[in-house]
Amino acid sequence: MTAESSPAREDLITWFFRASALLDPVRLAIWDSQGLTVTQLRLLFHLFEREGMSNAELADAMYVTRPSISALLDRLERRGFIRREISPDDRRGIRIFLEPAGREAVTSLRPAIRRYVADLIADLSEEEAAAIARAFERFVQAGRRRQAKKAAESRES
Repeated sequence: MTAESSPAREDLITWFFRASALLDPVRLAIWDSQGLTVTQLRLLFHLFEREGMSNAELADAMYVTRPSISALLDRLERRGFIRREISPDDRRGIRIFLEPAGREAVTSLRPAIRRYVADLIADLSEEEAAAIARAFERFVQAGRRRQAKKAAESRES
């Protein structure tokens, strides 16, 4: 059995999807209150963490196509959540930045999301919480390495 199809990895995938689904109620409430789709919110959160990303970097980070990211950016720009600027390093390149409305959308949501997740994990012991935090940290690091590799490969082609 390969690492990609081991029982432990299959269990992890199953539990990952179940854990992700636990966030659906708060995502849907936020989506409704802000008038934004979950995908639009994810894009704003990506920019909040790293402003000045290019279209290609955002597409890679969100695992969507470049035409899809352009359409998302068009809608968010029309609503005043983001702005596009010509890259000072490459006059042909465009960098994406949050406008105050986009920053406010993210910062206003974080406390609600934190409270919701804190309630979900309230029954965990400190040891369980620490173990899960370490596992999530490794998971995110692996995902970022994979994204960086994918981005490098797309630049080479």
